[in-house]
Parts: sequence; structure tokens; C-alpha cells
Amino acid sequence: MKRTFISILCIFTILSAFGQQETSADFTEAQTPINIGLNEVNKVFTPPADMNNNLKSAITGTNIIVSYNGFPENVKQAFEYAVSIWAKSVYSPVTLNIHANWEVLDKNTLGHGKPSIFYRNFKGTPQANVFYPIALVEKLTGKEYNSENDADILCSFNSSQSWYFGTDGKTPANQYDFVTAVLHEIGHGMGISGFFTAENGVARFCNTSNSPSIYDFYVFNKNQQRIADNQLFPCPSTELTKQLTSNSLVFNYLTENSEIDEATIYAPSTWVNGVSIYHLQKTNYTNGTPNELMNAHAFKGEAIHNPGVNTLQVLSELGWSTNDQVDVDAVSTGAKEEILANEDVNIYPNPFSGTLTFDCENIANQSSVEIKIIDLTGSTVFSETMFDIQFNPKLKVDLSTIKPGIYLASLTDINSKTITKRIIKN
Repeated sequence: MKRTFISILCIFTILSAFGQQETSADFTEAQTPINIGLNEVNKVFTPPADMNNNLKSAITGTNIIVSYNGFPENVKQAFEYAVSIWAKSVYSPVTLNIHANWEVLDKNTLGHGKPSIFYRNFKGTPQANVFYPIALVEKLTGKEYNSENDADILCSFNSSQSWYFGTDGKTPANQYDFVTAVLHEIGHGMGISGFFTAENGVARFCNTSNSPSIYDFYVFNKNQQRIADNQLFPCPSTELTKQLTSNSLVFNYLTENSEIDEATIYAPSTWVNGVSIYHLQKTNYTNGTPNELMNAHAFKGEAIHNPGVNTLQVLSELGWSTNDQVDVDAVSTGAKEEILANEDVNIYPNPFSGTLTFDCENIANQSSVEIKIIDLTGSTVFSETMFDIQFNPKLKVDLSTIKPGIYLASLTDINSKTITKRIIKN
């Protein structure tokens, strides 16, 4: 009896250890993108999407809780304002926890931020063997994956910098806008980050699994080749370094939305750890022009209080639900960019498990429509042309045979107008 008990205990211990190894293989820590401040001035203010609403009282998206370490009260107020903008721009059913530090950093560094941890191959993962940031894992699964008090996003800000803590966008030409910096670092924490690194001319993924993050997964070159494809660009290799420093990389959008161009990724000819790849490329260097929030460098006098079209589209492709109408009106230039809301067709339920309904009651004068369901690799998993829309405007599609995950549902009318929305199969 004693031997039997000992044998069972040994087996349990071995299985437990094996289970721990399996678990540890499915998560990893992130490297840290950094936000560099330039000593150049760009006097421009890009306001939030809705200047008429008090954002802090109009949060309808994500519940975000911040744990502060060393922050003065006036700094906290600016931080909370930035948080309220993100809370209105993205949605998650799970509370997002940010742990923020106020500390002395390197002279030119404004701050740095990252996901606290990445997971892969969790239940319902959209892409196998690809790492997802913890906040996005929780959004996709609809539940806490770590402790409810653990950090989802870690960020630090340089207490020795010359900051402007106002929320009105009137940043002086000799200061950096703090709200902009907070928005930027939270963007990294939500998933604009990953594992590409290079040393002595050899690039690799900085994790033991030799696997990309979901952001890394969508980095493509000008020939539309996936940089994370180990068959095309071995990892580690000098060839991978050439790609990462080619100055011609883009974040590949899978949506069929001609209104939005692919986002150009910052990939300078010399690798800069913490800056290269995990920022977007600034395309217009004219003083007074608006900038994307996630560009590689920050300017004095520049206040960007709107995530921006490209940044939100990148996050949407990663798997976030984003506010799909964002007006960006730069005060000093009048420039405007917008993502058009797709309100003609209601697609429900979302998430779904079997049947998906396309409600086309608001579409007039259509004899037929084409419905396509596309997975995140760009493959069409369902395609059908419906001819009875005039008599049956609520079109039901049986998708019970497709695998759980994230898809793009598109509907094209006889005028070749395509409406595309993100759907989730449970």
C-alpha cells in the first residue's frame, strides 16, 4: 500500500512537472520599445475624435485601471485623460490593468511600454504558434488570463524630461506633450510590440520558442512576403537583418478597404533596438503637419490626442475591436483623415457559433449580393452569391463547419461596393 502511494505520488509529480513545462513553453516576456524625443519642434495639435464630449465621463469602451508608482497628482490627471481616450477607442470585456512608473530614464527617452507577457496556443487562439499580448488574449477569450490585479501593460515615463501636463493640446515649443507619450506607450502595451532583434548583423526572435508576436506576423516586405516566414527568411540569419533594415516594410492589412493604405513600418538601414520595426514611419516631415501616434520619434510642441487611422487599423488587424469612425482634424493644418463607418449592414450575432445573419434592410435597389468569409491568413473559407435579397433582406449563412477564430465578413453589392466587418467564431 505504501509503495502504491509513493508510486502514485511520483507519477503525479512527473505529470505536474510536465504540465508546468508545457505551460511555460506557451508564454514569454516581451522586449521593450522606447519612445525617443527629438530636439525639433512640430507645433501641431491632433484632438480626440469628439471634442464636445468630456471623455472621462463618456467612457463606453474598455474599463482601464492604472496602478501608479511615484506619480505626482498633476501627472496622474494627464495620465487619466490619456487613458480615457484609449478607453473610448478600443473595446475589451475584460478590465485592462496598467502598471506605470515615474522615474529617471536616459536623457532622450520619453518613456517605454510593453505587454507584461505574451501567450500563444491558448484556447481559441486565432493563429497557432504566434504570441499574443496578454491584454489581447483576455479580450479574445473574454476572461482574465492572469490575476485580476496583475499588470497587463507595463510602462515607465521619464521624470527628468520637460513635460507639458495640460490636456488642451497647447504644448509649448520647448516641452513634450505628456498625454501623447502616455497614449503612445499604451499602444505598445496593446500589441504594437514583438520579438525581432538584431545583433552583429544577425537578426532573430528574442524568445526561446523562435516564434513571432502577432504584430511580427503581419510585417511584410514590398514583395508581399511575410518577414516572419522562416522558410523565406531563416531565423536567425543575416538575410533577416537585411529585411528588417530595408526601409520598405509595411503592416499588411487584410481588409478590402481601399480607403486605407497599408501602414509603412519604421525600418531604417541601421537597426535601432527598441525603435526599429515597432513604430510607424512618418511620411511627411513638413513642420506643422499631423503625425501618427505610433511614429518612431516625438517632437516638442506636438500633441497627438487621437490614436489615428493607421494605428487603430493596425490594432484592429491584431484582433482588437476599435471605434470604427475617427475624425482626425489637426488644428494647425486642417488636415483630415477618416475611417468610414460600415452602417449599411448589421451582421449578428457577434461572436457567433453557427449561423451568421446579414441584415440588408438598409440596402436599396439590390438584386443580389456576394458574401465572403475570410480568415486571418487571407484565405476565403466561405463564398456565396445571394439572389433573393429584395424578398429576404435578412440573409442567414451557416458557418458551423469553420474553425473557431477571428474572420473578416464582407458583403459586395451589384455596384461593387464592399462592406467588411470583423467577426469572431466561438
